[in-house]
Amino acid sequence: MEIDLTKSPHLKITDFVPDAQILYHYTSIEALFGGIIVRQPQTDKEICLWMSNCQYMNDSEELNTGIRFASDILNISPDILEKHASEYQQIKDNLYITSFSAASDCLPMWAMYGKNGNGIALGFNKEIIEATVPSLYKCVYVTESNKARLQSEISALIENADPKDIENLPDSAGKIFIQMFANIVNSLAFYIVSCFYCKNPAYIYEQEIRSVLLTEESAKYRINNNLIIPYIEQYFPKSALKEIWIGPTNDMNRATYSLRKYLDHMGFNEVEIKQSQVPYRI
Repeated sequence: MEIDLTKSPHLKITDFVPDAQILYHYTSIEALFGGIIVRQPQTDKEICLWMSNCQYMNDSEELNTGIRFASDILNISPDILEKHASEYQQIKDNLYITSFSAASDCLPMWAMYGKNGNGIALGFNKEIIEATVPSLYKCVYVTESNKARLQSEISALIENADPKDIENLPDSAGKIFIQMFANIVNSLAFYIVSCFYCKNPAYIYEQEIRSVLLTEESAKYRINNNLIIPYIEQYFPKSALKEIWIGPTNDMNRATYSLRKYLDHMGFNEVEIKQSQVPYRI
């Protein structure tokens, strides 16, 4: 099976479509200063976020959770991955993810991703992010209610399908896939990509939204938790950044003043600075 990595999958399932208008990226002030705001940018490339390879997510069990859930929803055996091991690895090697959250000023998000409250949260305009990286979707948390709803929506898509669109597909799985993609890569690619949008319900507080890119672009590398992690740089216009929240354990007055000075210096004058209201102390 030949995988076309020049095309990105576009899910059409309602549960995956993000409804939040501002997407938050919890990070550190060091990351903002060290490269998120580009020092000498090209026009409309003033912001740079790193998209890490999908095989290096924080939760090592996450992919297995997604595989089991996607298999249940689509009524497909995970054995398909063993039958197409080389294609499976090819997709994983070329699939990159950036995570956002619909949750603003969220205590567990500050603790997990915002440097234990001493970081920042960048608020991005969803439409501008989506215009740059079209594969932007909500994560679905693995619950029986979500499973039932997704199965129902898939069934509805099949029932409403135009027979001309699917008459040449060889099996029922393919018929499901073609309805769920506006621009299908192939059934295996869909199955694998869908696995990366399914998460354990213990993480539901994250309200995670993921930007996923399937690309053959050459990766760069970074060190994190004693692992060498491949990543690609994804650029956005400065108009995408609408607000920055300062984490609850920062020195609020000085952090606000210094951040405002830096943003104005770099031409981000219209970005609003907000101070966390979470009563969080180390």
